Amino acid sequence: MPPLLQIDFPMTILKYLYSKINSIVECSFEMHRLYIILLFLLTGCMSQQDRLHKKLSKEDPKNINYQGHYKIGKEYSIKGSSYIPEKNIKYDQIGVASWYGSKHGFHGKNTANGDRYNKYTLTAAHTTLPLPSLIKVTNLENNKSVILMVNDRGPFSKNRILDVSETAAHVLSFKRQGTAKVRVQYMHKETQDFLKKIALNPKEGSRTAHKTKSKHCSINCHVKLVNLKYNLAITP
Repeated sequence: MPPLLQIDFPMTILKYLYSKINSIVECSFEMHRLYIILLFLLTGCMSQQDRLHKKLSKEDPKNINYQGHYKIGKEYSIKGSSYIPEKNIKYDQIGVASWYGSKHGFHGKNTANGDRYNKYTLTAAHTTLPLPSLIKVTNLENNKSVILMVNDRGPFSKNRILDVSETAAHVLSFKRQGTAKVRVQYMHKETQDFLKKIALNPKEGSRTAHKTKSKHCSINCHVKLVNLKYNLAITP
């Protein structure tokens, strides 16, 4: 009896170990297969996302990293009027908006914070709001809305509170008449998220600290994505 026990006991352990090793191998094979499938799915999703980003970046495909700097600035005077820039998270005003583009000689020129004006992108100029920041602009004459990135100072004409890019005027359907009565709302949370995505610290004079995570989504692409989030049109 004892010799049998001495032989049978190790065999039981061996069988047990064999079954465990076999299950581990099978599990490893299954995990490897699942990993391959997951990698394939992620690659497909990434490729689809990259295609979307490239499509949304057609107006400024090389503008991946923000070129300007964060700016609020000090009080300044133009044409006898004084302006005090500030971060007013509750900003919500109604007034007249106009637009500016290539015929005014601004296309391709530097903006007030060192960015470059592009008439084809969704941008705007404001006298006091932080640069850059996001605003929602609603044309009160037709109820069309669009979210724009403020990256310049202006307008400095009386009775106007905003200048929008040529494309933004198209989207809001007032390019032909030149001006429109609008509502301008500062988007605080969206601005914070936007600044994080373009790696810009909201500190006076700061510039993009490092390259953005997305290799294919331009600055205008990020602005468009915010519009799509709110189901707003980004084309005329």
